[in-house]
Amino acid sequence: MRKPLGLSLLELVVVVAVLGILLALGTGFLRSDRIAVNQAAQSLAAQVTRARLEAIRRNEFVVINFSTQGFGSYTIFVDTNRNTSQDAGEPTIQTVTFGQGEWARVRLTGVSGSSTLVFDTRGIPPSLAPATLTLSDRGGTHTRTVSISAQGRAQVQ
Repeated sequence: MRKPLGLSLLELVVVVAVLGILLALGTGFLRSDRIAVNQAAQSLAAQVTRARLEAIRRNEFVVINFSTQGFGSYTIFVDTNRNTSQDAGEPTIQTVTFGQGEWARVRLTGVSGSSTLVFDTRGIPPSLAPATLTLSDRGGTHTRTVSISAQGRAQVQ
């Protein structure tokens, strides 16, 4: 007598149960909020590097202003008169506002250290004060930290 091909009901239930457990464990790592926060932190670190390089390339002071108002934002601009605030006529390199558009799920929740980062013409911050920025999703369940060293190098933690 031939044995029937296929799975028995018990075998099928076991396979579905194992797949369900694996799916439940894996969804925490694949949540879109978590991915958005990670990407925003990587992008912010890259923009700090960009600001350093722009200061060297333009032979001008370049400033990044961080704000935690609303969902948070940052602006990178060329500071031609070296007063660390953006005046009329000073070119904006980039402005990013969290909580909308590409970064709709992300917010800048904290800035420790100075909320203004200045790079001189050599790409070095004159203040030599480190800063730490905290990004999180809207629910606050996932956070990433961007540390900016006294030399102006950014690292995602």
